[in-house]
Amino acid sequence: MHALTRLPRAAVAVAVLAACSGSTGPDPPPAGDFTIELAAGDGQTALVNDQLGFPLVVRVTSGTQPASGRMVEWTASSGAGMISAGGATNNLGIATATLQVSSAGTHTITARVAGETDSATFSVTGVTNRAPALVYEKTSAPVTGMHDTYVRDGIAFVSAWDQGLVLYDVGNGMRGGTPANPVEISRILTADNGVAGGRAVHNAWWFHNPVTNERRYVFVGQEGPGVLGVSSSGDIHVVDVSDLTQPHEVAYVTIPGAGTHNFWMDEARQILYAGYYNAGVVAIDVSGTLAGDISSRIVHEVRPGGPGQTYVWGVQLAGTSLWASDMLSGLWQLDPVTLQAVGGYNVPTRYSTDLWVHGNYAYTGTMAGRVPALGVIINVWKIDGTSPVLVDSVSMPEAGIVSDLQVSDDGTLLVATSHGTSSGLVVFSLARPERPAIIGRTTAPVSIHTGEVETIGGKYYVFTRTTSPVSGWQIWEVFPP
Repeated sequence: MHALTRLPRAAVAVAVLAACSGSTGPDPPPAGDFTIELAAGDGQTALVNDQLGFPLVVRVTSGTQPASGRMVEWTASSGAGMISAGGATNNLGIATATLQVSSAGTHTITARVAGETDSATFSVTGVTNRAPALVYEKTSAPVTGMHDTYVRDGIAFVSAWDQGLVLYDVGNGMRGGTPANPVEISRILTADNGVAGGRAVHNAWWFHNPVTNERRYVFVGQEGPGVLGVSSSGDIHVVDVSDLTQPHEVAYVTIPGAGTHNFWMDEARQILYAGYYNAGVVAIDVSGTLAGDISSRIVHEVRPGGPGQTYVWGVQLAGTSLWASDMLSGLWQLDPVTLQAVGGYNVPTRYSTDLWVHGNYAYTGTMAGRVPALGVIINVWKIDGTSPVLVDSVSMPEAGIVSDLQVSDDGTLLVATSHGTSSGLVVFSLARPERPAIIGRTTAPVSIHTGEVETIGGKYYVFTRTTSPVSGWQIWEVFPP
């Protein structure tokens, strides 16, 4: 079982070289003045009994030249765990080792060329797992085919796919519900609008309009069939919830040949931003009364990656910028008024997935596909400049996709959900927001597709949809760091 750890971008490249360059090169030089230095893997964090997500990597040189064929001795401090060495240095002078952490605390691992005095020392941290606690689970209809959960004012809007949109009291008070005992308020089956596969209710946003002081509309995303990078389908449906017990559909947005995925609201300006897969980012005026086909209210559209290189997963408004995660072309920074975009083309080896922005940092997920051998990571971006800059990465070695990311409102936690052998629900401390450190993970082999973080009654909760070992709706309590 692997841990989830981080590694700077430059170090990732070194680690890949170490893994891929198996040749030991020419005969080793005689003993002499060798220098050994850290190349990658320092500063990692892992749960106790997990293996570090990235190898420990050193580079050995003789003078200015790589020293191949040299044996490296690895020594761990007491309680660090079990080291597995990767053999002699390769033709780049690179040697590697892996470590399974056996106890909590800060540990050191020292690497030294056999017979030499020079050494390099790594520092790694073991953490006791503070696993999220499952407080509620529903595995019967209507949530068995669900997707996202949107929570606001103690009401959970469950997108239950072909079963429609279902509203639950989870702390609002109108029905006495809690996270441990959700109580249904109402449900609605939105129209299918001719989309193959039926209603396919994927996500929702309850619009709190600060101009009219109304909480009248819920925007519902419909996701139909599509092909990555080529096509998509599904409309935005507008549901009137003036009476939460009697929701009814009043309007819709349709773009021929494209379908919506995740979206975000600029409530002050009354603009809905939608990630529209192959149609890119779409801005829609949702002010006033909404009725019928409101596709004419689209005010701007942009395909940030250009033709054939745009497939936008989601968007988020943060500060003075709109951010978009494009599966094909990476992370983009957009002007929220004009949608003019900068950045992008910055995740060439993986498909990008979900994003979350908080303060001066953005976090984006990935999925396997472009170079499967590289695995799945969470990218960490500095965003206080004119375009995003990649500063760190978190390895998700057992995941096939990071499907959802969210930072808690107070900025202390990053929560990720993922499909995989046992990746599931993963919680990171953001005590250093540029370097997320794992503090907890679901202990059972649970594959989780979506997650919504909410604070209710002073506690953190995550509302998830699991895909295995059972499919359904789960609510987890997450303990603060």
